[in-house]
Amino acid sequence: MSARVTAGLPEDMEHTPTPEEAQAEARANEDDLLTGLLAAASYKDDEDENVEIVISRRGKDLFSFRIHPLSEDDFNRCRKRCTKYVKSKSQAGIRVPEEVDTVKYRCMLIYEATVPEDRAKVWDNKKLWKAKDLATGIEAVDILLKAGEKNAICEKLDAISGYELTEEEVAKN
Repeated sequence: MSARVTAGLPEDMEHTPTPEEAQAEARANEDDLLTGLLAAASYKDDEDENVEIVISRRGKDLFSFRIHPLSEDDFNRCRKRCTKYVKSKSQAGIRVPEEVDTVKYRCMLIYEATVPEDRAKVWDNKKLWKAKDLATGIEAVDILLKAGEKNAICEKLDAISGYELTEEEVAKN
């Protein structure tokens, strides 16, 4: 429901829009809405949403990479791939989750959130794989980052993916 409020104008000066003017205004508002919806949907590809992560140890910057927000589906897909399932004896053999490999889960989130160009240079670096006898980029994440570094990156990933927004920030954004 929309309402038009005109304040401070004498009754004889109020302007009632013609049907054509009302239709043009509705189209303009619809275009603004569509522009906003498309901008909201492109968060993964929006470079302004990316955050640079710099890995430093003993005061020296070792390497850096950029991460982008992940969707809820991305988080769920990673969690499912890192969950071990067993058949339930009490529920007629239905598969139920037994445990989540949290180390692999964090590595997978970091890998998936890394901007593709940086992923190729850092995690999918074939020379690194050969030197450290690795088979995947997820293994590279695991050996290159300390536990606390993975934790800090995952916290930053949660924040840029919208998991740490307050109600006020949601309304404002």
